Amino acid sequence: MNEFLRKKWEMAGLSDDYIFNKVMLDYDICLEVLRRILPDLHIKKIKLPNNQQEFIVAPDAKAVRFDIYTTDEQGNHYDIEMQVADHHNIAKRIRYYQTASSMEAYDKGQPYEQADDSYVIFFCNFDPFQLGQQRYVLHKHIDEIPEQIIEDGQTDILFNVPSLRHDVDPKMQAFLDMIAQREVEATDPLVVKLKERIAVVKRNRKWRSEYMRRSVYEMDQEMREKKIREGERKVRDGKREILEGNRELLEEKRELQKGKRELQKGKREIQKSKREIKEGQDRLKEKEQLIQEREQKLHENQQTIIKTSIVAMRELNIDETTIKKEIKEKFNLSDKKIKDYFAE
Repeated sequence: MNEFLRKKWEMAGLSDDYIFNKVMLDYDICLEVLRRILPDLHIKKIKLPNNQQEFIVAPDAKAVRFDIYTTDEQGNHYDIEMQVADHHNIAKRIRYYQTASSMEAYDKGQPYEQADDSYVIFFCNFDPFQLGQQRYVLHKHIDEIPEQIIEDGQTDILFNVPSLRHDVDPKMQAFLDMIAQREVEATDPLVVKLKERIAVVKRNRKWRSEYMRRSVYEMDQEMREKKIREGERKVRDGKREILEGNRELLEEKRELQKGKRELQKGKREIQKSKREIKEGQDRLKEKEQLIQEREQKLHENQQTIIKTSIVAMRELNIDETTIKKEIKEKFNLSDKKIKDYFAE
């Protein structure tokens, strides 16, 4: 077992989405957590929690996979999610999860007013809206009358787990403290169950192996994405260098034109001496030589960038046709030049 992964498994707590999911599969724990989140609903019982349930809103739409999904005796739908990293898309993510959950609340042929209520609950290891709140409860409202809530049966609840505001009920605070691995009152029955359940999860060899495989896959994905980003960065840098070279070349050409105009002006005024004319011609020749050298260097730089881009994309196992297309479009090359590069 990889030492890094072994330590990661041993140190993982409820803030790890995999551990959170396995712990929340416990019926009693899931029921008690929902009761603490929504005490006013007086939930008596729920269906056995479903882990990683997938919903497809439409055949060509992005599928959504819920961490923990269940319903209660009143038909209310609950999606509970552990959000580890901030990808800066939490609002749009909640919207899609709520859409998928709400679709389950509408039975075929059922009147709209009889649709079940849907709750999407996110435990975030960061402040989801950067507003300093410990809990965010989201409903639709009328813009002109902000206090007027639209009772459409949809409720989104987000918890800022790292927050130390203690604005929630003490029982709810105990659960948040468990997630954040802060000191918790050991006499709380839920805390006792959570610790026991975490121990059970950690002893499960099948789950441990699954955790390892998933961690390796995620690290591979992260490395691949890093290489892709690095390749894209090199291409962007190369394009910036070419653009800068073009600007410098244009400036040199402008200076050359200016020099020619000055020379013509001097001729019109009948230059005072042949020496001055000779010096002016020499300066022009030097500038023309400098431009030629810059053009050659720019051409060589472009060749190097193109070759580097081809190698980088080949290392990412991108097919030759796609590489040729990308190189042709980004560097505005003819088919012959593209063929020459790939013939090397």
